[in-house]
Amino acid sequence: MRFAFLLVLSFIFSLKLWSQNTLGKKVVLDKYVEDEKGRKMQSLVAVYRYKGQPFEDPINIGVDTKKEPNKFYATLPNMAGVTDTNYAFIYFGALTSRKTLPGYAFAIIGNNKRDGKPTLIWIDRNHNLDLSDDGAPDSFFHFTENKDIKLIHPEFRKANYTLNISRFHFNFNNRYITLIDDYYKVNSGSKSFAGSMYSFREQRINCIAGDFKNENDSFRIGIKDANCNGLYNDSEVDFILIGDYQVPELPDNVVPIQRKNGQTFFERKGRKYIVKHIDPFGEFVTLILDEDAKVKNALVVGKKIKKFKFETTEKERKTISIKKFKKKPTYIYVWRFGQDGFDKDTTVLREIVKDFGDKINVVTLNYGETPKELRAFKRRSALNWMVGQSTLKINQKLFIEAYPTGILTRKRLKVRQVSISPSDLLILLQSNQL
Repeated sequence: MRFAFLLVLSFIFSLKLWSQNTLGKKVVLDKYVEDEKGRKMQSLVAVYRYKGQPFEDPINIGVDTKKEPNKFYATLPNMAGVTDTNYAFIYFGALTSRKTLPGYAFAIIGNNKRDGKPTLIWIDRNHNLDLSDDGAPDSFFHFTENKDIKLIHPEFRKANYTLNISRFHFNFNNRYITLIDDYYKVNSGSKSFAGSMYSFREQRINCIAGDFKNENDSFRIGIKDANCNGLYNDSEVDFILIGDYQVPELPDNVVPIQRKNGQTFFERKGRKYIVKHIDPFGEFVTLILDEDAKVKNALVVGKKIKKFKFETTEKERKTISIKKFKKKPTYIYVWRFGQDGFDKDTTVLREIVKDFGDKINVVTLNYGETPKELRAFKRRSALNWMVGQSTLKINQKLFIEAYPTGILTRKRLKVRQVSISPSDLLILLQSNQL
């Protein structure tokens, strides 16, 4: 009898370990993706006219200081036949500790007038400020849409950082271009800014992701190399982002990487995942499910949702408190354009409001679109329910982890059900269960 009890106990313990080890296997990170914040950034690789040496480093650009910038010399490549010589500084976090030109890779640019000749870009790839030993230049032709530039960490050859550069089109927003030009002309010290149209837009390719899936959940996990040094496990600098399964863009829900092993974790759909290991070169992460954890980042059935205010999409925008809807059950639907089942959900919501609008409030909150776009969509689709805008702060209060998410509350905004679709809500209403 005692042996049988021990056998059962051993089986249960083994089953739990097996469950954790199943989640403890590697999640391969094999896709570079955009994150919401990175996509919105309008970074610039500023280009300056070459007037001779020494060069001034850019460390004081935009800083209110009387401190003189450091100066340095560089060995130039063979530029026979090249005209209109310029230079630029490319941010690279792997170089922040070096004494000369900290934090930047140096580049020399020839034929930069955009007059039909290919622009030639020599980059100091071995970080010795000698551009004569880095091989042939990159060519940027007038028809080139964009180009990836790959920089390798001077100490760890597997650690690399890529940025994508492109030009502004000549019909780009003139006001924005003027603002950039004014900024760099005022803040460049003695350097002569070549102008925004002769500089490069910069898109940092520093977020790598992989997809996790088991019988209970599926999601995309990404690691962002926030300091752009080619390493993905810098504690309290780099961070984790969690999004829907196979989504092309990760939301701005930052999970900082902690110093101590096992202290980096995230909560999703009532579960706590511990990030056990992060490969420094961004090749994989290891996740473990903490089955005994008390999850904090989730709505609790029977408890009130946190109070928040949102803006409507009308031309004369209004701010409305969710408390306005506490007198009867309320369905809060947080959504984004392009999500799966969008048309079906819209059709069902229309039926709910038409047939049961006297029984339930319907509030739909869009995340990510502009008021103008939402206003046009509401008018075009003839929506007969409240359409507002969500924000990151609202999403955090509602613990939104995926789009769409439907939250059903009773009177006084007490949670009845989380992750309920419009179709499931319609069934409840039709069967008189609400």
